[in-house]
Amino acid sequence: MIVRIARLLKRLRGNQRGNVLILASASLTAVVAAAGIGVDTVQWYLWKRQLQQAVDTGSTAGAIAMAFDRDSDLAVNQEVTRTANTTFTIEAINTPPATGAFAGDASAIEVIAKTSRALPFSSVFLSTAPDIRVRAVATSIGVGRPCVIATATTGTGIEVFGGADVSLDCPVASNSPGGVSVDVGGTSYLDTDLVLSVGGIDYSSGNLPSDTSIVPYGLPVEDPLADRAFSWDTGPCDETGYHVTPSNYDEPEPGVYCNGFFIQGHVKMHGGVYVIRRGSVQFNSSAVVELFGDGGVTFVLTGTSATNVATVSINGGATVNLAAPTEAENATWAGILFYQDPRGPASHTINGGSDINLEGIIYMPTGDLTYNGDSTQTAQCLLIVTERIRFGGTNNIENDCNDDVDKWAGTARVIRVVE
Repeated sequence: MIVRIARLLKRLRGNQRGNVLILASASLTAVVAAAGIGVDTVQWYLWKRQLQQAVDTGSTAGAIAMAFDRDSDLAVNQEVTRTANTTFTIEAINTPPATGAFAGDASAIEVIAKTSRALPFSSVFLSTAPDIRVRAVATSIGVGRPCVIATATTGTGIEVFGGADVSLDCPVASNSPGGVSVDVGGTSYLDTDLVLSVGGIDYSSGNLPSDTSIVPYGLPVEDPLADRAFSWDTGPCDETGYHVTPSNYDEPEPGVYCNGFFIQGHVKMHGGVYVIRRGSVQFNSSAVVELFGDGGVTFVLTGTSATNVATVSINGGATVNLAAPTEAENATWAGILFYQDPRGPASHTINGGSDINLEGIIYMPTGDLTYNGDSTQTAQCLLIVTERIRFGGTNNIENDCNDDVDKWAGTARVIRVVE
């Protein structure tokens, strides 16, 4: 018996027919393990991508909340909760960010979140599930310097109506959160590279160039002149009902003009500040208005109460060449061509033409302006800040301004994820 068993073992020792099966069985374990780890890795990557998207939108919501002085932490938590497809923990919300290129930037917000979930196969080899951590930083980025800013907080701020053809070498921005904050309607055409609005933007494909950047429901553009300290002469009237009739000539001096400033003839204006108290600045069709040559001019439109603030009316057919003072000429009013007392409201009309050239800032933060033109009109430098503005006719504003005007242009900003 023992001899038989010894002979059998001797034969098995030299038999190689079962080796492949043994090796295949041993290898199968490694193959299955690799496949299982691969499947779990794909799931981890999916969770990371989904959580990254949620944190990106959360940081964007936080940056928007910061821009409107709202609770940024609340906005982040609500948005990440709304968009996340897996369980998560927000580890940190940092304003300013604690790390990265935007560390210390008070306008930026950093969001760090993680998820950790066990998977059946990897749990065989791992005692604890791995942490999947993501990070995003969002902030406001400057995208342009608008030359037309509507400060209205309700309704339509910018309207381009009828068959108007408006060419602007600059962006436009409306701060109204209304459903139609910017309205480019009819057969009108607004040639600009950026339309920015806190509310909605109503237009058709033929109303704007195909490459125009359109940003509805974005950030407001701060009033670039809100912090400037303006003051003017509140003394007695130097002139009352000033009127230059057709065919007559005069050389008005800076001062206080009550009950209007009417020009139908030819005037050369000395440089300085013209305070118009009540009434209207009117340049009619036969008027010729130009500078004397001793500096630029500023018209301050004011009144004795909020109901009688002076207005501007410039009519086609007039010849008008006016420019604002430089900083060297008048540090207080540098760059300002028309200024409306914010006690307003008031409504103004500029009907342009080939012989009307206005250079400077039209600043009427509580006023409504209708700006009409014709096919030959070109304004080399015009910055318009009004509560509402309506464009009609044909206007070409090149926005080629000197430093005394250009430095007061506002900055249009959008929220972007930057890290």
